[in-house]
Amino acid sequence: MKNLWDQKRASKLENNPLQLRVYSSQLLGLNSDLVMHGGGNTSIKLRESNIFGEEEDILYVKGSGRNLFNISSEDFTPLRMKHMKKLMKFTNISDKIMVLEQQVAMTNPEAPSPSVEALLHAIIPFCWIDHTHADAVVTLTNTPKGEKLIQDLYGNRFLIIPYIMPGFKLARKVYEITQKVDWQKYEGMILLN
Repeated sequence: MKNLWDQKRASKLENNPLQLRVYSSQLLGLNSDLVMHGGGNTSIKLRESNIFGEEEDILYVKGSGRNLFNISSEDFTPLRMKHMKKLMKFTNISDKIMVLEQQVAMTNPEAPSPSVEALLHAIIPFCWIDHTHADAVVTLTNTPKGEKLIQDLYGNRFLIIPYIMPGFKLARKVYEITQKVDWQKYEGMILLN
């Protein structure tokens, strides 16, 4: 896989983290081996002032149905992190309720609907998150021995999450699994299937 990162272009965007996130998302989207049909999700967490001058943590996550290869800043949905994280107090809510609560968390009602995986992005404690559907990894994970194949290949470098349909249940499972995890020990997370 060829690294398409252009440091000269990226350095021009350093003062605008969302635009830098747009640029890096487009690079992921250009590689169809990573994001079939423009899929996958990216996000960035920023601190911003609201209309009252109060600082808030905001998650900008790729809007549902948007393609990474031609994504723009308007294609990211801004969500209040405080509201998103409070949803993890529930042990079970329907995806319908989760979607409605994500809409409540939006700071811009004209933004696209947030990805069903926005809550997962909110609970992972990193500023930048890349969620891809890499062909090579999916080929291994979508087999009966997928977990063993991934462990044989990567050892303990990745958190491996059993298959759960994307939505609240997946976010809740990751939340439960990672409560006592030292995230710095891992290079990433692999969701089986």
